[in-house]
Amino acid sequence: MLGGIVGVTRFVLSALLIPLAGCAASKPATDLTYQDVPAERVADRIFLADAIAAAEGCRPPFSDVIVRRPNFVSPPPAVDGGCGGDARATASWEYVDAVSRITVLHDVVVREWDVLLRSGPEAAETRATGATLLHCLDRAGFTQRGPGDPSPESYGVGSGDAALSNAAQQCSDETGYGSRTAAQRLRTLKSVLGRHESEINDIARLKPVLERGVQPSTGAERTRFGLPQ
Repeated sequence: MLGGIVGVTRFVLSALLIPLAGCAASKPATDLTYQDVPAERVADRIFLADAIAAAEGCRPPFSDVIVRRPNFVSPPPAVDGGCGGDARATASWEYVDAVSRITVLHDVVVREWDVLLRSGPEAAETRATGATLLHCLDRAGFTQRGPGDPSPESYGVGSGDAALSNAAQQCSDETGYGSRTAAQRLRTLKSVLGRHESEINDIARLKPVLERGVQPSTGAERTRFGLPQ
């Protein structure tokens, strides 16, 4: 009799657990939408750089969080997108506050990302990956130029030497330095973004404010928020 009861109990529990397991498998524990953002779209999707650029008529800011394979021959443009100025100086307080909040989050993420890359296992991985590039440059006839531990910077990579830049790019492609460096940077960036999931979700809600554009604020608003008249 006991065996019959146990058998029925097991059957009932199994019937209950199967759909529950299916729900758990199909529903992630957290949103983590940033994990699916392509490397070249981090600035636009996470920090709304494209919306800021459209509103202010500038190049998109925050390009330092766009992960690309290193290009020593034609490096990407500087981080500064030329935004701000008169457009932002006369914008509504709501717009200025939104851009300020986005910029603060961006700066925090970049600082934490830099610390992560320069410490512990990530720093060791960076050195090991860089060594493959330097060994290739050694074979190509380039040697260390500056003081300190061997590094692409101490070899003069990025200094504007065309011959060295071309050799570094070829070595990067041949050794896989570029793809490994990009993979590490994207992985660590998304790790840092994961610490700020709630802030990222808050920033996403600011997009309608940016899309309304740089509407002029009233004199009372400018006085209240300490903006120039």
